[in-house]
Amino acid sequence: MLRNVKLVYQKEILDIIRDKRTIISMIVIPILLFPLITVGFSALMMSVMTKTRGEIQKVVVVNGEAAPGLADAIVSSGKLQIAETDSVEAAILNAEIDAAVLIPSDFQSRLNSYDTVSVPILFDETESKSEFASQKLRNILTDYRKEIVESRLKSRGLETALADPFQVKTQNVASKEKMGSFMLSMFLPYIIMILGVTGAMYTAMDLTAGEKERGTMETILASPIPRWQLATGKFLTVFTTSVVATVLALISLTATMAYSVSAGGAMSDNIAIRIAPASVLVIVLMMIPTASLFSAVLMSISLAAKTYKEAQSYTTPFMVVVILPSMVSFIPGIELTAILSVVPFVNISLCLREAMMGNFNPLHIAIIFASTAVYAAIAIFVAHRLFERESVLFSN
Repeated sequence: MLRNVKLVYQKEILDIIRDKRTIISMIVIPILLFPLITVGFSALMMSVMTKTRGEIQKVVVVNGEAAPGLADAIVSSGKLQIAETDSVEAAILNAEIDAAVLIPSDFQSRLNSYDTVSVPILFDETESKSEFASQKLRNILTDYRKEIVESRLKSRGLETALADPFQVKTQNVASKEKMGSFMLSMFLPYIIMILGVTGAMYTAMDLTAGEKERGTMETILASPIPRWQLATGKFLTVFTTSVVATVLALISLTATMAYSVSAGGAMSDNIAIRIAPASVLVIVLMMIPTASLFSAVLMSISLAAKTYKEAQSYTTPFMVVVILPSMVSFIPGIELTAILSVVPFVNISLCLREAMMGNFNPLHIAIIFASTAVYAAIAIFVAHRLFERESVLFSN
């Protein structure tokens, strides 16, 4: 029995190694995806943002004559270019100017009477140039307001420190390792789920609908091996690709983040990447029933398809079913409970997030492992039963 399963498994493994699509989804994407996103995309974004921030944006000062000192401060900053327009809001929306500051006509008189004046800044938050212009205007107005306060205090012979009696400083007591674990706890569960289902998807489609389309399903079924053993060999092959893709993704993500921190990234002073052995153990433990569930479900779905392309359209909704619950790891405030421990995909995502943060609840871990194993067993049973049905295997 085991010999037959081993033969099927070895044969299918050799076939998927020769398949470029499977190699790309199982090895290339997990290894290259995170360096490209974390290093490449981040570097490109920082370069574009730095360039945009260094540009001189166009702004309009409405009623500048009402506050000549403020208007001069904006001009002398050298960071903004003064423009003119008849319709301020329309000009901002049409990208003719980047921002505008509206100075009330009674600005100076209200200042002289020690009244509070509101100075609106108009900008388009959907445009980065407009947002940078707004920030520059806000800084100039803040400095100008500070000068007015200091001038008033000096005119009365008072110390400027009177306007700033105390300062508020926040201090993060979490260690760098805990901050690194917190960062990983948000992304890692989502990545494990997505790469686990992606790694299994193409192999499952190729070993079922792909076999039908190529006309090799009949040849395999004609071999003197019971169908449940054929199904088991194919299932183990899909399970292997899912696990390999997930492991490679974990290694790539962890190595990429560790490199970014060691290379002096934006948060290198605040975080350190270090995964506890207990966390790794929980990840490996949860990966087994999760990959089994993915593999069995995707095999069952793909068996119902006549062609590889049709299988892709069938498996896409399942991807959505996995992705949406997996995003729970990004939502703060949701804690793992006994009820959520039996909700498929949500339980795995929350369990991995808690494990990365060093929170290990044996009861929850046991419930999640057992419930996911039950779901996987049901899916495996369904996949084996489908392999026994002639109408499914020869649906083309």
